[in-house]
Amino acid sequence: MGLGELVLLAMGLAMDAFAVSVTNGMCLKKCGLKEVLAMALTFGSFQAAMPVLGYWGGSLFYEQIKFVDHWIAF
Repeated sequence: MGLGELVLLAMGLAMDAFAVSVTNGMCLKKCGLKEVLAMALTFGSFQAAMPVLGYWGGSLFYEQIKFVDHWIAF
């Protein structure tokens, strides 16, 4: 995966997190700084961790599934 693909993936994840944050914010009647920061840090941490965990998990099983990886990606 090249740098351009990583940037596009990151942008897609950021847009997804932004959309969820906006809808959560619309549902809250009263939202203070504590709630805003907690929501931002929660979404930001999960969005940062998901690609890293996916890469790590994929590298663990690569040798076992490399003969069918094109079917898994399909």
